Amino acid sequence: MKNQIRPVFVGVLLGIFSVIFGIFWAMYLATQHDSIHRTLSLSARSSIEEKFVVSPEGGHADHSAHGGHAAPDKAVSNEGGAHSMHAAHSDDEMEEAHERLTRGHLHAMGLGILTISVSVLLSFLSAPQRMKTLAATCLGTGGFFYPFSWIIMGYRTTALGVEAAAESVVPIAGLSAILVLAGVFLTLFFLARDFIKGRL
Repeated sequence: MKNQIRPVFVGVLLGIFSVIFGIFWAMYLATQHDSIHRTLSLSARSSIEEKFVVSPEGGHADHSAHGGHAAPDKAVSNEGGAHSMHAAHSDDEMEEAHERLTRGHLHAMGLGILTISVSVLLSFLSAPQRMKTLAATCLGTGGFFYPFSWIIMGYRTTALGVEAAAESVVPIAGLSAILVLAGVFLTLFFLARDFIKGRL
């Protein structure tokens, strides 16, 4: 049994790590909800305040103003409008941020279990050991890092906005998804080959 599991050990180990992380992340979300909410609120507040500077007259000027500072009354009006616009979207962004953080837990659990299951299946197939190791490693690596893209996205949502936050994690999410798909397709290929050859 040890020799059979050895080629896919990395995948099984990373799958277990993903499940453990998913469990602890769920506990963190449940016990630190208020702290997470404050962090997201501060990120939202910082993002809107960075758009303004204090003018010498005591008002606020928009960074986009041309040729010096805007008049105090106009600047205050701009700031009020910006805060009003931000408030209109903050609730939706906050809800989306929390949902994305929760998806980090769901994906960690789901992909962790998938990685363990597929790695064990691979160990029973007649594929070369190197291919088993490659497929299991792809699954484990992609499945472990993909949930982090949701967590990073969640923390960035209130600061960057829903779409910009999603775009900011495309590299890690895309690469992780490709690795998971590569592992799954390799497994399906060897599974189909064994089935056709009557080895199952």
